[in-house]
Amino acid sequence: MATKKENEREALLAELEMHKIEFSTLRQEILQLIEAERQYLNLSLVAIGGGLGLFAFIAQQKAFIVLLLFPFIFHVLLWEMLKSMSSVSHISTYLVKFLIPRANFILNTLGRTDQSVQTLGWEPHISSRRLLSRGEIISSALTPTRHWIPVLAVGGLVITYLLVIQSYGYTPTIGELVLVVVNLVLLIWAAIQNIVVARNVMHEN
Repeated sequence: MATKKENEREALLAELEMHKIEFSTLRQEILQLIEAERQYLNLSLVAIGGGLGLFAFIAQQKAFIVLLLFPFIFHVLLWEMLKSMSSVSHISTYLVKFLIPRANFILNTLGRTDQSVQTLGWEPHISSRRLLSRGEIISSALTPTRHWIPVLAVGGLVITYLLVIQSYGYTPTIGELVLVVVNLVLLIWAAIQNIVVARNVMHEN
């Protein structure tokens, strides 16, 4: 019959094995999220190229409303990019603050030695870097990154619409004016979310 100490050891070994599987799964998920974010960036660049290619047709047909509908593509892509970034941050925080310390604790408990066992140290090493000041956080959040590409694309499309209708002497409809306001509101929201997500990532890690 197994003793209490043996049962505890078996339980710790089983938990350690589960943590190994969980660690591998989460690391793989991080890689998938990073790759997805790159794909969203590529889609943004493709959409920008497509918009430039269609501009002559839009101007010829005076289908200026397309310039106000096109930005919604970038709003969606930016939202997905920011979600991926937040997910990577949450997973990394979980690894550093719970899973890795717990795995090291189990290894030390099983080893019963005076020397501390430290494994999976890359994430804690990265997260232990010097904390940024408030000014550095704001500066980093405002620094142009891939997440600003959709934001700038939306702003560029709205500005282009306003300049084009002025040069053509075109009078916008009520619906188009509503779309201008909606795009501006979403643009401001997107810029704020970009800063908030970047700040949260820095605080968590």
